[in-house]
Amino acid sequence: MANPKLRRTLLNGEMAVAPGAYDVPTARLMQYLGFENLYVGGFQTGTVLGTTEPLTTVTQMADVGKTVARACREELPVILDAGAGFGDPVHVMHTVKVLEASGVTAIHIEDQTYPKRVSYHRGLEHVVPIDVYQQRLEYALKARKNKDFLIIGRNDGFRAAPDALLPGGGGREEAVKRAHAAIETGVDAIMVIGVTEKEDFQYFRSQIKDIPMVALAGMGSLGIPDFKDVGHQMVIYPGSTVQASLLAIQAMYEPLLKTGEIVMPSSDAP
Repeated sequence: MANPKLRRTLLNGEMAVAPGAYDVPTARLMQYLGFENLYVGGFQTGTVLGTTEPLTTVTQMADVGKTVARACREELPVILDAGAGFGDPVHVMHTVKVLEASGVTAIHIEDQTYPKRVSYHRGLEHVVPIDVYQQRLEYALKARKNKDFLIIGRNDGFRAAPDALLPGGGGREEAVKRAHAAIETGVDAIMVIGVTEKEDFQYFRSQIKDIPMVALAGMGSLGIPDFKDVGHQMVIYPGSTVQASLLAIQAMYEPLLKTGEIVMPSSDAP
């Protein structure tokens, strides 16, 4: 069952910060550190599974979501990347049912084409028409059983690639238009992808009103006080955990090759 804490947090106007987790150790560590929400990202999951996000299946995402939720004894809300819903409206309904049953608390569904194109890897997303995007969200909302299971409308209109649908590519106006279309369906929050500058966050908050907004963050991004300042209520970290894990492992094992001794970072964590 979806954890009601996240909905309460957003209704109270409080900030929800969700670091990435992808297995039992990372989930338990984040809980030990005191975080109150966790995030299961598509890129991060694909990396850990040895594949790529566009090839990751709903079953794989559900399995990782279930593992993370159970690792923290379902005490922490888990937000999960549901991509483009894994297909047409009937597939989107199936996606919602599978992910809600896995024990996660929230998912975000985007307006990218499905399956994703190769240019996704270069940060050039191709988006579907707005009515197709709305239909995905409408069917997702119909499929959920519990309103504590939140559905976030993500859109990639800000940095969408030029194509037949958007000859000039995406931009601020396109992202706002898509956000408003998502709001019309009744989603619980809005996420605009590709935003890095504070002035852009401020602009989107000024144009997208009366609904919680979600920001993606990572190393080198705005800090939590800045996100509060620009009115974004939820901040997720999609790839930082896997990056930090690799850096820590490298720092520990490189001395083994050079000196024959392993260097264990000091920590009070269990």
